[in-house]
Amino acid sequence: MLSVEVRDRVKCISAMEGVPLSSQWTTGGGHFYPIQVAQFGLSHYSKNISEEAPRKTVIANFQQRGSWAVPAVESDEQRSFVWNFTLPESVSGPDVVLDEFPDSGDPYIIFSVKFRTHGSVTLQLEVQDKKQITYELIYTCSNESIWAEGNRIFYGIGADCTNWISLVRDIYVDLVKGLTLGIKKINKKDKVRPNITRIRIIRMVLHGQGHLDKVVTQTTAHSELFYVAADWLVRHQVRQTGGWPISVKRKLGASELQPGWFSAMAQGQAMSTLTRAYRKSGSAAYLEAAVRALDLFGKSAAEGGITAVFLDKYVWYEEYPTKPPSFVLNGFIYALLGLYDVSLTATGEDQKRAHNLFADGVASLKALLPLFDTGSGSTYDLRHFTLKSLPNIARWDYHATHVTQLLVMNSIAPDEMFQSFAQRWSEYMSGKRAPHN
Repeated sequence: MLSVEVRDRVKCISAMEGVPLSSQWTTGGGHFYPIQVAQFGLSHYSKNISEEAPRKTVIANFQQRGSWAVPAVESDEQRSFVWNFTLPESVSGPDVVLDEFPDSGDPYIIFSVKFRTHGSVTLQLEVQDKKQITYELIYTCSNESIWAEGNRIFYGIGADCTNWISLVRDIYVDLVKGLTLGIKKINKKDKVRPNITRIRIIRMVLHGQGHLDKVVTQTTAHSELFYVAADWLVRHQVRQTGGWPISVKRKLGASELQPGWFSAMAQGQAMSTLTRAYRKSGSAAYLEAAVRALDLFGKSAAEGGITAVFLDKYVWYEEYPTKPPSFVLNGFIYALLGLYDVSLTATGEDQKRAHNLFADGVASLKALLPLFDTGSGSTYDLRHFTLKSLPNIARWDYHATHVTQLLVMNSIAPDEMFQSFAQRWSEYMSGKRAPHN
């Protein structure tokens, strides 16, 4: 099943935001790519359904006052008792330690912390990688996303640490992302990776002055990470447009999109994430954000929106709103799936608007789908039509995505055309070709 966080194009899981920080299309410090964020949420949503409930181990519960060397204090913000600690900020100075971690090696840890000024939380790890090595993951008050110093890997949790920060961390991912910093690709496909066979937390070390809330380790944290992604989408939606702007340039063919562009695929996958969060939690904020996301579907790419029209007749929701239009197939279908999710979840005029946008898109898909068929595979887009260039043949992972998407479309908007194209394109993958004259 898809694991977004292990992709090479994900620099790390931000400790400040809790979602993937993308290195795609940039060589700088990374950016938050709404498509990756939504896919991160959807992958954990699916795993939460398909996998067993997590085993949870409470490492420290500060409701039991007096059982710790440093006293717990009552917190109105957390509505619980929390641990009050006062120590030097330097990681080389005196510290206080929690060391009652299980030997089972649960890879997820969840805790909340806030500091009076600055400080850090260090997880000391015992790692088996050919030989046993000790590493440290240090979550510290900084705006820098990730950096490494020898066996220490640092994650910034924000320069201002005076408010409560809730962390849900996969220690394996955090370690691997730190270890692969600066490692260059040895060829286009392969990348040097550590060969970790076992990892476990042996202790948590605190520095600075602040408060620590309940500490728990888990075998998985799919539900928690799903909501982290959904909450990010609510916080970062531009309310005036209903969109999630993409903050880096993107060159596609002869066109170059400038920072701040919107994507129909991002809108669709965000809507799919948000409607699931609403149905699971009942929180209206998620549905309200999903409905706002419909607004960009009413604006053309030339107006800063995401809609193009093929031959002045068929509406198309653009993954990349280029000029001339690119008509990317997989991004368009992801947009349709998001519209379908809103049409099932919203009510009244909002439901009607989502349904009409979906129906218009389905009609366009039926009309244009034959243009993507090469007789031996499928094309990624229609630039061979709009730019009169060579066809942009979909590589096999995209072609397989096209097949899966058509099968999904046939399940929600049944049509023999979707079924027959999915079958034909699937057969292309085993060597079948269209007949010649």
